[in-house]
Amino acid sequence: MIDHDNLAEYADPALYDCENDDFEPDGPFYLSIAQRVGGSALELGCGTGRITIPLAQHGIAITGLDVVPGMLARARDKAKDLRICWVEADARSFHLDTQFHLVFAAGTFQHFLELSDQEAVLARVREHLVSKGYFAIAVGFPHPERLRDVEEEEEWFSYFDEYGRQVRVSGNYVYDPVKQISIETAYRRWHDSEGREVVRRAPLAQRVFFPQEMEALLHYNGFIVSECYGDWDLNPLASDSKIMICVCQKAE
Repeated sequence: MIDHDNLAEYADPALYDCENDDFEPDGPFYLSIAQRVGGSALELGCGTGRITIPLAQHGIAITGLDVVPGMLARARDKAKDLRICWVEADARSFHLDTQFHLVFAAGTFQHFLELSDQEAVLARVREHLVSKGYFAIAVGFPHPERLRDVEEEEEWFSYFDEYGRQVRVSGNYVYDPVKQISIETAYRRWHDSEGREVVRRAPLAQRVFFPQEMEALLHYNGFIVSECYGDWDLNPLASDSKIMICVCQKAE
């Protein structure tokens, strides 16, 4: 679902899980939407199953789609005997022989940098939704203070991975206001069994969407926005919001 030269952040599923293993705060939101809508659900960019697996545990008939084989392999291993359909495919071009009552993208849509890619994804979503089916999408909210360059490498956080190694994570940001693309470069450092420092560099480009732009993009690609929130507690979008959540219905 993301360009193959923009996948370094997802190259190590084990490290990814160490940093992204919580169902909170967004998981309960998608679970509540899936329960309210009823029927089957499809997650675009399911990764290692952080949200997909708990939804299946709650009885949701769900399919998880991702383009990174290693992420899906770890998801399958974690899911064990749960009834989940895992699909390796690109969100811009997949074709499944089924339709869903709900499709959702939990932070995946920003990986599509060009308008043609965004519209291709939305076309696939429409194709795979039942009549009047729902699409839920979340992207970062572009507060002006967050749209700035941080060129000096900053320390972010550290943790111990599943091998007992301490991993230190740092990084920087660069924002292109013309293309509306933010590039976050993460650096992960740890020491191997012989005491040598290992450094992994992972740049990740993401498209920044403004509220009116997102509403127009959804409208002109066949969706009716029924709900818009600025956080996972369902508060309205506001100037200090960190995320923008849209719940849409397929227009007929």
